[in-house]
Amino acid sequence: MNPPSELYRRDDRCQSKVEDQTVRVVFPPIELAVLAAMARDAGAAVMLKDYPTVGATAEDFLEHIRGFAPDLILLNSTVHTVEQDLHAFTLAREMFPKVMTVAKGEALALRGEQILSDFTDLDIIFNGESEIPFPKLIQGLPLQEVPGIVWRNEYGIAVRNAPGPYISDLDAVPVPARDLLDNNLYRSPENGRMITAIYAQRGCPAKCIYCPAGSLYNYTVRERSIGSVVDEIQQCVDVYGIRDFLFHGDTFTLHKKWLIGLCQEILKRGLDIHWGCNSRVDTLDDERAEWMKKAGCWVVAFGFEHGDQQMLDHMKKGARATKAPEAVRVCRRHGLQVHGFFVIGLPWETRETLETTYSFVRSLDLDYFDFNIAYPLPGTEFHEIVTREGLFEVADSTKGGYAQAAVRTYDLSSQELTDWRRKALLKMYARPSWIFRVVRNAASNGNTMFYAKEAWFRLNRLARI
Repeated sequence: MNPPSELYRRDDRCQSKVEDQTVRVVFPPIELAVLAAMARDAGAAVMLKDYPTVGATAEDFLEHIRGFAPDLILLNSTVHTVEQDLHAFTLAREMFPKVMTVAKGEALALRGEQILSDFTDLDIIFNGESEIPFPKLIQGLPLQEVPGIVWRNEYGIAVRNAPGPYISDLDAVPVPARDLLDNNLYRSPENGRMITAIYAQRGCPAKCIYCPAGSLYNYTVRERSIGSVVDEIQQCVDVYGIRDFLFHGDTFTLHKKWLIGLCQEILKRGLDIHWGCNSRVDTLDDERAEWMKKAGCWVVAFGFEHGDQQMLDHMKKGARATKAPEAVRVCRRHGLQVHGFFVIGLPWETRETLETTYSFVRSLDLDYFDFNIAYPLPGTEFHEIVTREGLFEVADSTKGGYAQAAVRTYDLSSQELTDWRRKALLKMYARPSWIFRVVRNAASNGNTMFYAKEAWFRLNRLARI
């Protein structure tokens, strides 16, 4: 389950409040649905719940488990919600004292020994790819023989088992058990249709100091076979009526041959789908973009991150700001919209670098954009710097996020960063040229109502920060 706490994106790379995102979209818990499929394949009866998406309470959770009587409960947590999340285990133990309790989440794994000490109703934390240890838990193997977990032995001492190897063949991972989800809950803010995420690859080669995506998988990228990915898309279309997708992955366009082959297979099967993906500025060219558009891509998201090259160098992005305009032009030439992400608030940020980035964003003239305030996730180099330099400005270091800064820079306070982001986004959204483009695009696609709804929510949210 995603436990009955706050509504967050709960993948290890992105742990943000959904309401803090410019494009407010909730995706189904695909990683949990994969584990649910594994458990069911092993003969278990499985219940899969995404409580925050429906605003469910602890009482709803207790009512469900009272009837289900679980032997094992697994939840997904974030650095911001760990205390609320793990309280669900305390409630469950009052009803089922012997239930095995398992948590996943990179922020928990890195602090596994401390987390187990602080939360005595938690038994096991996954450390690494969850698909390695989970089947072994289902099979009932002794915990000392299960790779990739942190657990508590008979003396109450936390033990960290060696991690298992990375999964060499991602096709061996089962398709998510979408039949256990209420797929109607997950809707595209662009058009109101059902949307889901396809996990076609894992890993990222970049070493950005604020992001754990690269280190999670040793800075390598693994892809599923083209047939496996398109089979899953076909199932979504034929069985669930889902035609809108996000290809989850930090570097979806990295391997040109694989990407073009995937687009060709989508076209070969006649799949009429609508999708978006993430890219780097240096992994998209005209040939890739042409095939993507033909296969149903409508938007490409780039982590431009900053307009100041020194800031890009500090964050170890491994990219050049000068490459961004050409990446945008490539998308424009092929009718692809562009969503730009920018990261502010790293220790070297100044008022001058913020203004450089603001001017840079305006010059790119993007369709969608977001300024995200960097949060020091445990295990990142950014977290090490913040801890060493004493840059936290909140009493509880789990607070803060994309919209509310938790740390100061060497020159700016956390409040200054929060205020700058709000004002910059309001100015960007208020540009007549941008408003005209959005209204025109929405009207041409029959999506005016959905765009208006999201715009109203976003303006109200920014006004409250």
